[in-house]
Amino acid sequence: MTTRTNITATSKHVPGLKVHALGSRVASYGIFDTLVTRLVGTPSAVFLLLGRRLCASGLIECTPAAFAEHRREAERRARQIAHPYDVTLETIYRELSDSLKMSGRDAQALAEAERALETELIRANPEMRDHISHARTRGDRIVFLSNMYLSSEFLEARLTDLGLFQKGDSCYVSCETKKSKRYGDSFRDMAEREAVSLGMISHTGGNYGADILAARKAGVRTEYFEHAHLNRYEQILETYSIATDGLTSVMAGASRMARLSVDAPSQVQAALRDVSAGVIAPVLAGYVLWILRRAKSLGLRRLYFVSRDGQILLDIAQRMSQKIAGFDIELRYFYGSRQALRIAELRTIDDEALTWILRRTGERSVRSYLARVNLTPEDIRASLLEAGLSERDWSTPLSEKSRKALGDVLVCGAPAEMILQRASDARDLLIRYAQQEGMLDAGEWGLVDTCGRGQMLNSLSQVVVMAGAVAPTAFYFQLMQGGEQTESYCQREAYFCDESRQSGYIKVIPDLTHLIELACSGDHGLVQGYSEMEGQIVPVLKAEQNTAVIDAGLPLLRQSCATFVDSLFLDPKAVDLGADTRAASAELIKKFWYTPGRWEARAWGAMPVETDHAGLTVRPLASPLTARDVCLAIFRLRRPPKARLWPQGCFAASSGLGGYEFIMRIGDWLNRNLKAMFRRWSSLSKMSTTKSHSVSVNQLE
Repeated sequence: MTTRTNITATSKHVPGLKVHALGSRVASYGIFDTLVTRLVGTPSAVFLLLGRRLCASGLIECTPAAFAEHRREAERRARQIAHPYDVTLETIYRELSDSLKMSGRDAQALAEAERALETELIRANPEMRDHISHARTRGDRIVFLSNMYLSSEFLEARLTDLGLFQKGDSCYVSCETKKSKRYGDSFRDMAEREAVSLGMISHTGGNYGADILAARKAGVRTEYFEHAHLNRYEQILETYSIATDGLTSVMAGASRMARLSVDAPSQVQAALRDVSAGVIAPVLAGYVLWILRRAKSLGLRRLYFVSRDGQILLDIAQRMSQKIAGFDIELRYFYGSRQALRIAELRTIDDEALTWILRRTGERSVRSYLARVNLTPEDIRASLLEAGLSERDWSTPLSEKSRKALGDVLVCGAPAEMILQRASDARDLLIRYAQQEGMLDAGEWGLVDTCGRGQMLNSLSQVVVMAGAVAPTAFYFQLMQGGEQTESYCQREAYFCDESRQSGYIKVIPDLTHLIELACSGDHGLVQGYSEMEGQIVPVLKAEQNTAVIDAGLPLLRQSCATFVDSLFLDPKAVDLGADTRAASAELIKKFWYTPGRWEARAWGAMPVETDHAGLTVRPLASPLTARDVCLAIFRLRRPPKARLWPQGCFAASSGLGGYEFIMRIGDWLNRNLKAMFRRWSSLSKMSTTKSHSVSVNQLE
């Protein structure tokens, strides 16, 4: 009896796999993209990496991309000549020697170089390692079956190195047996060699045509494993392989390896893992590679990754630096926040200071504004009451009139003195903390952050530079509009985009900051300031643990990113580590943000967003809509609050509502277009009025 089983379990453990061959005497396995996978997106990417390595060694004169094309074409010609039989690697390189005009001896050296690279790239699939172990426990004989140009001797050696091949196992390869899985010949040949009937064989493979359909037709029981196929994010990375000289291809391979290695028992967890490995990790890895490259070229001796966004970036940088020879820059973590650093800069309460204190972000209450300068409403209770700001208004959004009244309170008298005293205390502690962490030591150094206008790191730089430090270089993923400064104490550089200079990948999605800051969430609470403890300056945290983001899945996100970086093939002779991956990153971000899957939206929508600098207001990125939400939105002709930060995620997470999702999408479209039509109509009306007025004036003249 022939059956089909899709191995679609999200867990790497055996209980999650639907094993059905309990009575089989032989368990056979496809090799590539089943038992093992490569640290590149597609097999042909191996040729591009090989081309770079051969070019660096002076063994070829053409470009890496040209070599890859010649290698593919040589294999195509060799297969056409040998049809219906398969070809060996030596046969392919004999064909290639004609294209590259080289001797047979030189061609053999290139073939050896390809085998060596394959050895470096091949990794065991953890999910299938457990599967084969279970088959051995049942007492099955293990057979490895592959349509491949590499020899059985080579494959057996690699499988042995990976702990998959044991004494007594068999390995049959099409280029030696002259049999193909695609035509079913390999399965009949295997049955004859193993002296069993076809019905006593169960075969597991990842190629549906060759491993499943052909095996069924031959009478073999089958099990389909498709988890090693590239997902939609990895396919995007692979399409940029040529443009990045292989860098995005090894990112695609690392993403796949992370998916196959990290346990995710539920659909929500699997979605969180897959987006972390396929979107977040490649985007952040590209940023960190750029930081390390720029730091090296600028001669920096130390890099400080500022909390909390810098926590995951530091981990990625530390893992990468171990793979890159000659990288000797000190990497450190620095506890800081807008609340802890901006106040240390204050020396007077002028218009610029008030602009920062009363900036309209997140919660716009008295309590939220005062938290920026380490005050509570209770500290200046009398002044607030005198200005007409009663206690019941301290935690509610302020009107423009009340906000102006609060500004008047802060610029004079006891409140101003209290702010400046706390600023002085904060400045003293910050300088001592910076000195303790080596910022005032000799040598060039840099700061790392993600998104912002640049004021926070400029405040830090101002304080430490005035205390005797060398002016640093500040690195950002995104510099936002409005960050222009009259006096800058650090050199600013942006990786992905600089809105003030109108350069880079601007407006990829409406609010890139939310996504990047969520991806870089820290596992500890907000830094509120500093204190002295046993002769050491230590950060004062709002909470020891960032419970909300940890509960939402931060450990799984971190584990997926760490596994991605550990799997990243970073040989500079094979991969261009300086390639620009921003176009691929932009495509990944847009694909995820605008077309999330249902489980992706639910996983990432649950991530908490802090909407003010003091961390007083936290809300999910997106939540599924209820029928009540939809009815209220239709009645009010306004997008539901749940959908304001990430409408596409909100709609995708609400897919269980069926027709409601469609209604909300139509309503959202109408809302945008009606507003645009109204703006155009208003503009035309103003132009018409201006024109009529101009004509009447001319007539009067």
